[in-house]
Amino acid sequence: MVIAYIKEEKICEGIFQRIQGIDIRSVDNNYIIAIHDKEKQSIQKRLVKKINKLKIDAIVFSRELEGQFKANICEMLTIDKGINVKMINGKKLMEYMEFDIMKYILEKQKHNIKQEDIYIIFKKDNSLNLNFLVRFIESFRMTNVVTNDVTRLKNVQNNLLDSENILISVSNNKKKALRRAKYVVNINLNSEELEKYNINREAVIINIRENVKYNKPGFEGINVNYFEISVPDEFEEKFEQIGNNFDLVKLYESILISENMENLDKVYAKIVRDEIRVKNVIGINGKISNEELGRVS
Repeated sequence: MVIAYIKEEKICEGIFQRIQGIDIRSVDNNYIIAIHDKEKQSIQKRLVKKINKLKIDAIVFSRELEGQFKANICEMLTIDKGINVKMINGKKLMEYMEFDIMKYILEKQKHNIKQEDIYIIFKKDNSLNLNFLVRFIESFRMTNVVTNDVTRLKNVQNNLLDSENILISVSNNKKKALRRAKYVVNINLNSEELEKYNINREAVIINIRENVKYNKPGFEGINVNYFEISVPDEFEEKFEQIGNNFDLVKLYESILISENMENLDKVYAKIVRDEIRVKNVIGINGKISNEELGRVS
């Protein structure tokens, strides 16, 4: 899979004249694309043509290009139906590291994971690999699954009980299922769907695939919508070649995508082997401090 890392930087006059505001370098079978004057529509159109010509499969935008520029490029790519490009947004790595994020929060709150219950909520999605539940089931005191895909989860529940003598709770009661939940991992519900549930007023909700603001009257808990990671020096050096104004989460996610890694166990093993760590969790108003996590502890 071919990745393009797109950033804005000043390009010397000679290069600017020669390639009309776009500089392209090849790195490890991927591309670093620097643009000049992001506001110009002509530059945006040329960039889309380059993406098509280079057969780019996925894109990481630098921080200064997030927002309207990225929206414009996405719209142009959507209009050109011959181009099918994935926008790397860090959410896939967040999905792979959802257990690590939960562990990070518990460590900051100084809570023992073996003494806590976890609530995992998701709507029916046949493509969802339920093997992600294993790490939660093995580590928490009790794993409670809240889903409208009850039939599929009942089979999982029965198999666990028969083969491992492990009991998990399965429910979809919107009034009661999350009423006592302290920790909720929301896999794929949007804000409107999640607000149909009554959730403990001081819960920590980790929203994986969607950025959600659970904001029902009386809710005083925390919505976690993103995170930051730390990486070893070897990755820092590798990423410095791409540029300094990229999000590390998206850069590391691009590595997993470029290597076509899909097997969950292999992905988990690689993240451990690469020593990728959760550095911060991010909510609606930015980084969530240890004091704020302690407030709902």
